[in-house]
Amino acid sequence: MYNKLRKYFVDNPTNYKSEFILLFCSFVWGFSFPSVKIALDYASPNAFIFFRFFLTLIVFYIFYRKRIKHFGKKAVVQGFILGVYLFIGFLSQTVGLKFTSASNSAFITGTYLILIPFVQLTIIKIRPKIENIIGILIVIAGIYILSGIRSFGALNFGDLITLVCSVAFAFHIVYLDKFSKESDTLPLIYGQYLAMTVLSLFSLFFVEYLWLDQYKFELNSFLIFSTVFNGIFSTFIALFLAMKFQKYTTPVRAGLVYNMEQVFAVLFSFFMLSEILAMHQISGALLILSGLLFSEFYSGIKRRFSYGKN
Repeated sequence: MYNKLRKYFVDNPTNYKSEFILLFCSFVWGFSFPSVKIALDYASPNAFIFFRFFLTLIVFYIFYRKRIKHFGKKAVVQGFILGVYLFIGFLSQTVGLKFTSASNSAFITGTYLILIPFVQLTIIKIRPKIENIIGILIVIAGIYILSGIRSFGALNFGDLITLVCSVAFAFHIVYLDKFSKESDTLPLIYGQYLAMTVLSLFSLFFVEYLWLDQYKFELNSFLIFSTVFNGIFSTFIALFLAMKFQKYTTPVRAGLVYNMEQVFAVLFSFFMLSEILAMHQISGALLILSGLLFSEFYSGIKRRFSYGKN
């Protein structure tokens, strides 16, 4: 079974196959929102981020320790740059989760879709297709409806901090597209894990422990589970897959697929945190799915109809 899946996805990647894998990543990341929300009852944000990525770095070293010395410096530096954006994104998202709901955090994180076309145009000089722009508008409308936030003034402190996360993730997605076409996957991933571990340790010790005196890490079964799950599945596996397969699609299409993370987060938050799904949340989730499907299949349907007419 493993060899068949590998042959189908890895040895013969296409846009749709790659985006299916990115959808799996979104599923895993959707679960991370409520799992981190609960974990923050027992751990301070920087402490959780550090132990999560320290575990990821250890697992990476176990699997690839013999290959690390052969990694090119340029690729590792590019990975470190990606890791800086990841660190800003994860830190602001994790801090924001202490002050807002897991559902709201997921929705606001998803607003990086608005920024991706502009960041993409600035950094890699690629204009998004019209169907991608329409898909983005549909998804943003879905996020607006699903979140229940009707004005900027309705945002709380956690919501505002989470907006920083959406900016950081937009830059990460676009730079990932750029760097993944210039360098191998493994050194890029190693640079990111290294950056996240070093930066979170620095922030943990100097900011959280010495300055704010807010360090907290109360070991219990759920905190261990959340740290292991997010360290291995959300980061080591899902981020690895995203790094490997995003280059077979565009930043905008990848962003649309990643936005399904918000829908999965709502579902998991309902089951794990009893965050009730209101009618506007269901409507918003369906609209997000519609925007994704429109962006994904518009070109193919258009070509098929054009072919039929000829």
